[in-house]
Amino acid sequence: MDEVLMQIDEPPELENCAEKSENPQIADVPAGLEPPNETLIEYPNLFSSKTLLELCSSSWSRTANAKQEVQPYLRGCKWSPDGTCCLTVVNSDGVHLTELPRDLYTGTVSPERTIDVLDSTVHVKEAGLVYDFCWYPGMNSCIPESCCWITTRQNAPVQMWDAFDGSLRCSYRGFNAVDEMEPALSVTFNTEGTRIIAGYKKVLRTFDVDRPGRDFAEHKINSPASCFATDRNLLAMGSWNTTLTLYNMNEMGTYKSIGKMHGHSGGVTHVKFTPDGLKLVSGSRKDHRLLIWDIRYYRRPLNILTRVVKTNQRIYFDISPCGKYLVTGGTDGVAKVWNVDVVNWKESLDVEDVDKDNSTFRFPLHRDCCNSIAIHPLRPILATGSGQYHFYDPILKLDDGVKQENDSNVTQNDTENLNFNGDMKYSSDAENSLVFWWIGDIQVPGEMT
Repeated sequence: MDEVLMQIDEPPELENCAEKSENPQIADVPAGLEPPNETLIEYPNLFSSKTLLELCSSSWSRTANAKQEVQPYLRGCKWSPDGTCCLTVVNSDGVHLTELPRDLYTGTVSPERTIDVLDSTVHVKEAGLVYDFCWYPGMNSCIPESCCWITTRQNAPVQMWDAFDGSLRCSYRGFNAVDEMEPALSVTFNTEGTRIIAGYKKVLRTFDVDRPGRDFAEHKINSPASCFATDRNLLAMGSWNTTLTLYNMNEMGTYKSIGKMHGHSGGVTHVKFTPDGLKLVSGSRKDHRLLIWDIRYYRRPLNILTRVVKTNQRIYFDISPCGKYLVTGGTDGVAKVWNVDVVNWKESLDVEDVDKDNSTFRFPLHRDCCNSIAIHPLRPILATGSGQYHFYDPILKLDDGVKQENDSNVTQNDTENLNFNGDMKYSSDAENSLVFWWIGDIQVPGEMT
């Protein structure tokens, strides 16, 4: 009986990118003619063991000859829609693609499992600060043509990259009224993957995926578009002026504003719809709150959750595909989890408990800022990324000779304790890593299956 249950709970085996890239005939199967899926797949239970097991890790550090200002910390990680690989943006080191180990495609894991050291299979080197990135929503390793992602960079157009070799496929360029190319601040696909929506300071530009170049439709906005979330024909846009705007995008390039939501104290950095499409979660910079909105009545938030965000950095959160769990990182390195069965984070709002920590689980995963978090679309695996920009004490940068001449009695330990401003803190405790965690049932050694 247990064996039958395990077969039902397990998702279908994920396909390997390298193997399927050698069989391009699969891509010739017309849409809608795929064999029907006769087995209903149940999404696995998450956080049932109330503990996390480290599966894989990868870290970045600057070279010995690099300047101190060069800090390769993570700035986001996202699972591919088919779950075979994870896309990571590293500051001053471009974009990295990391594949999920094959033994994690099916089954459970044991506490004795050896931690894998991950290597990047694809590396697109730094060519400017990456503002935003997004997977193609129909990405499938069986179809090489669909394996791609898009990025928007500093002083560069929206670019589409191949997930097999990291080559540049095409570009989508937005020009202003004086025919100057502008870099987009945020970018995303629509749900069908037929359009690219790019957000700029004053306009939204919509590109047809099949037509690269400078052909686009334009819609004027009143505030810069800092982040996007899409669900069916809805587009949620966060802005640096602390507001969120809902749009209906039925037709190509035409957006009808549904309404605005106010509530954050800082610029909105991340938004995401719940799987049912009725709720919207938003987070902002230097704001310890996550706001839950009902898009049918958006005058006030449904709930307010707390996390630690002390910087302007984008701190990601994620919602499980089953819609039951909300997971977020924080600048304190702690990952918080809300279970809707324990804490009704989708509905209830208690103003008196706004500042209290009502999370279901708290996992101190990193000693540095946990800025990236992503739940696997099929397996009970959580990807987290850590790191942030660290300011160093300027006194420690002084020339040794000058420092010895002027302050011969001051040791290095004394200078580390100097404080010129109560809000200014200098830290060198940096951790720049990408880690995969098992968040499902853990197989106990010797236990009968």
